[in-house]
Amino acid sequence: MPDHKILIVDDEKINIDILMNTLKNDYRIVVAKNGEQALEKITSDNIDLILLDIVMPGLSGYEVCRKIKAESKSADIPVIFITALSDEINESEGLDIGAIDYIIKPFSLAIVKSRVKNHLRLRDAMKELERLNKLALDANPNTRLPGNNSILKEIKCCLELNLHNAVIYADLDNFKAYNDKYGFAKGDEVIIYTSQILKKTLIDENCGASFIGHIGGDDFVLIVPEDKLHYVTDSIIKHFDNGIKSYYSEEDALKGFITTISRDGKKTDFPLVSISLGCVMLTERNFKSYIDVSDACAEAKKMAKNLSGSSVFIERRMHNNIEQ
Repeated sequence: MPDHKILIVDDEKINIDILMNTLKNDYRIVVAKNGEQALEKITSDNIDLILLDIVMPGLSGYEVCRKIKAESKSADIPVIFITALSDEINESEGLDIGAIDYIIKPFSLAIVKSRVKNHLRLRDAMKELERLNKLALDANPNTRLPGNNSILKEIKCCLELNLHNAVIYADLDNFKAYNDKYGFAKGDEVIIYTSQILKKTLIDENCGASFIGHIGGDDFVLIVPEDKLHYVTDSIIKHFDNGIKSYYSEEDALKGFITTISRDGKKTDFPLVSISLGCVMLTERNFKSYIDVSDACAEAKKMAKNLSGSSVFIERRMHNNIEQ
């Protein structure tokens, strides 16, 4: 089914039929025979572009366009006037009130198709640019992964669409001790290493419909298809543990621990950094909101961190990478 939906607004049936026959193979078509109907359609339908006549009974095309552009929810919908009014004053007025183009009747069908196609491409490009700008503003400056707003939006979307996804809350163990011993610059390297492991795992496990977000610090959130969950968690742990030793001195890597000052001011031995994964399958509980999911993930992560080394806790089932 075509992705874009076009609203044709004209009081002449012959004009509607011509435009419908020209565009119906490439777009979904919605029709309104006057301005009042057009405004109702815009409110109820997800319209991508409007082909609007000017001279109609009741509200004129100019009045309809002004109302469209005055509403924040519809202001960015491209409006193309298709009209018999051909003088420069009429065209100028149409463009001044927010129309993106002006086509004079009788019109060339090839011209109509080309201009509709080009304006939809432009709108798609602008929407993608807006999406990327929002991601950039929300992105973590260290890893460039989407941040908290994007994570919230993704989980809400999963709940609304009842998707068979699992949420993974990833957190590093003994990371503060690592920072204390090696410094924050080296700690940032470990954070970037972790993000690379997470991204590579989703690619290796063919998790096309997936998401990675960075809450901040050493906390990450992944959303993966439920049937990929075990493969993803096993792979993350395997690859993380295989590479983390390279971020230590040769002496510490061989020992398998570091010695630094603990929070109570005493010299203490800390194991090498490991990763804990708390996982929740969205379809196994009746989650009502993002907060419910967040709380469940935090509890699952807490259970994973109670295990030694890099570990996974999935709902009430848990396994340790040492046993795998």
